[in-house]
Amino acid sequence: GLAGSVTLGDGVIIGGSASIKDHTTIHSGATVGAGSGVLADIPAGKTVLGYPAQDARDMLKQWVVMRKLAKQ
Repeated sequence: GLAGSVTLGDGVIIGGSASIKDHTTIHSGATVGAGSGVLADIPAGKTVLGYPAQDARDMLKQWVVMRKLAKQ
């Protein structure tokens, strides 16, 4: 879902069920993972995941830590 005044650059990829807040810019070549919630501008070429959307590698690391904590 794209709110009212979202600006998309060239070659932006947005996964299904992603939500993007109004007055947000997603710069050229950026990727937004499925189900993510974008609350701030995304720099060119960056891949983001989660809610709120963060750098994909950082978010994946957080998910791994959470899984390990749940198993303890």
